[in-house]
Amino acid sequence: MKTEPLKLAVIYDPLCPKLGPDSYSSTYADMLLAVMERFAPNIQQVVMSQSAEDIEADVILIYDIHSSHKIAIDGLEDHKAVKYTYFNDPHQQEFVGRYKDGPKVHKLGPQQRVSRAIERGIDYIICPYKNGYFKHIAPWMNDPDGDMLFWFPPAPSIKRFPEALRTRPLAERKHKILGNGIQHPSGPGMPYEFRNWAFAQKNTYYVKHAIERPEVPKGLEYVKLLSQFAGGLALCDWYVVPKYLEIPLAGCVCFAQEQQDYRDMGFQHGIHCVYVSDKEDFEIHTEIFRDCRDIETSFQAIADAGRKLIEDNWTAECFADALYNHALKRVQPNSKGLQL
Repeated sequence: MKTEPLKLAVIYDPLCPKLGPDSYSSTYADMLLAVMERFAPNIQQVVMSQSAEDIEADVILIYDIHSSHKIAIDGLEDHKAVKYTYFNDPHQQEFVGRYKDGPKVHKLGPQQRVSRAIERGIDYIICPYKNGYFKHIAPWMNDPDGDMLFWFPPAPSIKRFPEALRTRPLAERKHKILGNGIQHPSGPGMPYEFRNWAFAQKNTYYVKHAIERPEVPKGLEYVKLLSQFAGGLALCDWYVVPKYLEIPLAGCVCFAQEQQDYRDMGFQHGIHCVYVSDKEDFEIHTEIFRDCRDIETSFQAIADAGRKLIEDNWTAECFADALYNHALKRVQPNSKGLQL
């Protein structure tokens, strides 16, 4: 195992909308920033096509969230560094079009993503969703046991959640359950059917998503919005999306649609969150919450435990530590990439 500080080369597109200041979510940008801070000062940023011979690194991270960056690194497959690439939305199908009010984009589908990763000599796929990886990526990767999977959920930075906001007692918040998130049409193959239903229920305080209503807070301002509410809804039929982490980190009671990844993160019903996996569960548990006379006594422990679980294990800073330690065990002693 290498004992010197690791050198990182990070390959990314600085114009990616997910990494920009106007993105509705800061999670993906903050994960990248946390990695760069963890490896600092031994960082080489690669944003233009070049030869791998110009990259001196023990670890190479291709942070191309939707496999849409067309950068070319000649000879990358022969570089001796441990190589990682990030795949968000593993179900993503090929898409050629344009971001809303943004540049043209060509996102690759699962087979295309995997083929490019293999051509580049990638050692590990960083994917935030285990079930999505095994369903959409592993078959093309010929990785049924997940040996190439580096799993970590989409992790918010604790720096965006000031202590004064995330530890605000429930008794000082609005005694409501916030429903905020993108809504897509319901139907077969869509991930938000339950969310669409839940947002329309009487016990939900619905606020439109920032994509649909630009004046809705985002970034640090979004944290201020979350911390005003005693409860929040984290709902997705498929994955543990960022709200599953942002809501408890903001000190809210998280009403979560049950996911195995969330259980694997340590979230237990009635201890760290409240699971609302079907309509009956939702109506029962949100009614109990709404009618609770002493919310701090009844629900404060759940909010505190969920917040602490994220703080200690699942922030962007925790992701950066996990990646560094994972790479440290796999880097060849005295390896400096192509240098022998």
